[in-house]
Amino acid sequence: MSFVPKFKLYDSTGISLLYTFPVIQESNHPHTSSKAVEIESQRGKGSIIIDGGQESWDLTFRGVLSADNYEALVPIQDALDAVVALNTPFIMKIDKTSTTAYEYKIKRILPITWGTTNFRNNFIEFTITLRVNCW
Repeated sequence: MSFVPKFKLYDSTGISLLYTFPVIQESNHPHTSSKAVEIESQRGKGSIIIDGGQESWDLTFRGVLSADNYEALVPIQDALDAVVALNTPFIMKIDKTSTTAYEYKIKRILPITWGTTNFRNNFIEFTITLRVNCW
């Protein structure tokens, strides 16, 4: 069986697991982002570059929630929206290997985008955007 990375949401301490995203289809991680300040000379040559650390960036991923029927799907949607509360600090751990993980300090600052459904489906796609390095 092949390794499938899991996206796991923890509280701000990184100890209590709050939610494991069931099926992730697409993501823009791993991602590294650094910030630098460049001071350019007005009369001379060159510039000075000062390392500014890591800047914030958006971790975006698309996934699927499923249930036996639409009526059973609605509480699963509501639970995801409630667990990943807006403007709340979390730690997201995304499996790198079976023993290591990427770890990001995140907050959700945008609503979850839900795919369309005809109310007879037993699944729904979602897109979630989380701000990394914002707390």
